[in-house]
Formats: sequence, structure tokens, C-alpha cells
Amino acid sequence: MLSRISKALTAASILFFLALVIFAIPSFFDPEFEVINRSSETVSVFAAWRGSERDIGEILPQSSHRFSVDDEAAMTFKVRFASGREIESEPLYFTRGTKVIATISRDGMEVRYDFDA
Repeated sequence: MLSRISKALTAASILFFLALVIFAIPSFFDPEFEVINRSSETVSVFAAWRGSERDIGEILPQSSHRFSVDDEAAMTFKVRFASGREIESEPLYFTRGTKVIATISRDGMEVRYDFDA
């Protein structure tokens, strides 16, 4: 009887620690960003956060660009369309283990976390 309880507790503790590791590991990775251009124009994108800025460069229509940063702050994206029109996103906070997706359309820009629907 005791050996059966011991085996059950051992199995439960192993499952608990495996679940803990699965949920904890992503928090050690740098935040990731993906900028998707769903507009019909080529766009130039700049990302800005806490006094830093990164020139993402040109993104062709129906293309995307991925990058990561080693920081924790709120990021805004500035987009310049080939036609000269410019838009800027609202700031979105990021930290380790998060993935942010910025989708550019002809009507504007949506910035969200990858787990948001």
C-alpha cells in the first residue's frame, strides 16, 4: 500500500515539475517581434522603445520581418508607406518570453501579443 502511494506521489511530483519547466522556460528567451505587411505597398518600418530605435527597413507587400531585442519596455512602430503616408502604433509593453505581432494594412496598424485572438 505504501509503495503504491509512494509511486503515485513520485509520478505526481514529476508531472508537476515538468509542467513548471514547460511554463518557465519561455521566460528566459528574448522578446520576439514580427512585423507583417498586409498592405499593397512597400513600407519602411522603425521600432522605438525606451530611448532606442531600430530601423527594420523595407518590407514588401505580403511579406514579414522578425527580430528580437534584449530589453523590457513599451515599443511603438512607425510605418512609412511608399505613397508617403505615415502611421504610428500605440505603445505595447514587452518582456522576456513574449511575442508581439504588428500587422500593417492599408487602413492602419494592429499591434498585439501572439496569444491574443
